[in-house]
Amino acid sequence: RQYYKLSDELTAYKNRLTGIVDQLMLNFKDVFPNIFSKAALAVLEKYPTPVHILKANRNKLIALIQKNSRRSLKWSTAKYELLVSKAREFAPLSINNSSNIAMLGVYISMIKTLEENLEKVLKAIRSLIAEDMAKDIPMLALTLELLQSIPGIGLISAVTILAEIGDFSAFSKPGKLVAYFGIDPSVMQSGEFTGTQNKMSKRGSRLLRRVLFTIALANIRTKRDKTACNPVLMEYYKNKCQNKPKKVALGAVMRKLVNYIFAVLRDRKPYQLRSPQEHAKNLAAKHTAA
Repeated sequence: RQYYKLSDELTAYKNRLTGIVDQLMLNFKDVFPNIFSKAALAVLEKYPTPVHILKANRNKLIALIQKNSRRSLKWSTAKYELLVSKAREFAPLSINNSSNIAMLGVYISMIKTLEENLEKVLKAIRSLIAEDMAKDIPMLALTLELLQSIPGIGLISAVTILAEIGDFSAFSKPGKLVAYFGIDPSVMQSGEFTGTQNKMSKRGSRLLRRVLFTIALANIRTKRDKTACNPVLMEYYKNKCQNKPKKVALGAVMRKLVNYIFAVLRDRKPYQLRSPQEHAKNLAAKHTAA
């Protein structure tokens, strides 16, 4: 929970910094598309306005860019030339009052501090896992590895799921885990009336739903080569979207993922990507063998 709290604070300060940078030099992003990179923050901290950039010593500014980007002198010089060009272009429009400049420094300082604290949390998590790995039966490390076999689940999301679920033996069937995540449908009843268009109950852990939402989005995205991250869930999502709103279809994907999580934790086996047809075939084979 501490990790996500820090992460939310970091996002808030990044949004504030973006707003200030837009006022001081809107076209700064043309030079550094990622204004939160080490090189971009170093330039902003030392040369916050177009006027500061235009007055800067050429060699010192190039050296600053090269040091923080760890790129070649040629690349850093090209960045410098573009930066100066954009500074000249935006200088007449810059709202470079002392308040904006002061707040820019505060936001950069907060971003650096929060990033350091996030790294400390990650280090503590890795240390805990390393301690568990030293045991004869490293249950924590093995369970985290199992969860991370599911596409879209990384170390932080796996740790969060385990921490929020607690004792897995309390969940005898997938439906109970779905309810704990708070993504089971709420049933509206009044007298003899029972609603048919029901939303998620949202009774469970808000943090679990947040993590699951992120995992679901990762599973229905495509990679750079245009292939699906999870072909099975992508097809499932698209089929649902044919007669359901996108939010409802995404909710169905989230429930599927909880079923995957349940199966992985119950069977103590890594997730295997299988189509519904392959899954049905495997079940039939098990019943035949029994």
